[in-house]
Amino acid sequence: MTLYRIKSAIGIMVLLVLVAGFYYRFEIQQRYPEFDPTLMATGIFFLAGIIYAVIDRNIIIAFITMTVAVAIPYLKQWMVAYWPY
Repeated sequence: MTLYRIKSAIGIMVLLVLVAGFYYRFEIQQRYPEFDPTLMATGIFFLAGIIYAVIDRNIIIAFITMTVAVAIPYLKQWMVAYWPY
């Protein structure tokens, strides 16, 4: 039962950090000009996925997490190139 609570807490914290990072992007960039929301999302996703994989003791989840974390910047670059907004 406690593992489910830990997983839920990790999920909620990840969502809150992602929302805060994208919502306050301009304020963060004023203090830290090199801040990149895509790299922040990649790092948060990677850390949460690895923690989840360690809790579940599942190496496949860790490999999937690493693969997706590496692919996120390329996917963003591809989407911006083909669907400019």
